[in-house]
Amino acid sequence: MTATLEPTRFIVIPQEVWEHEDAPPPPADEFETFPEDDVEFVPCEPKPLSLAAYTGLGGASGSLVFGIAAGVLMTSPLGLVIGVAAGAFGGLMGHSLAEELYERTH
Repeated sequence: MTATLEPTRFIVIPQEVWEHEDAPPPPADEFETFPEDDVEFVPCEPKPLSLAAYTGLGGASGSLVFGIAAGVLMTSPLGLVIGVAAGAFGGLMGHSLAEELYERTH
């Protein structure tokens, strides 16, 4: 049986680092300054939501509210069918309400 030995590796740590001292600051000429670094960015105004976003959010929230509420109230297999139907109705209603709200505010 032969044993193979891996080579030993050493890490050299300077004495000032070992004594928990801060590293010296980098030389001043090491980093270049670019004119792009001095530019201040102006925050942009958020764009308002579009009609599709309003109606999509309204339909999804209406579908969840009506579907979950109806499904929880009817805890039988029939409750699943009623929950799906109520979710579809709630989605359509939420879509219509969101469209009306968008038209009134814009």
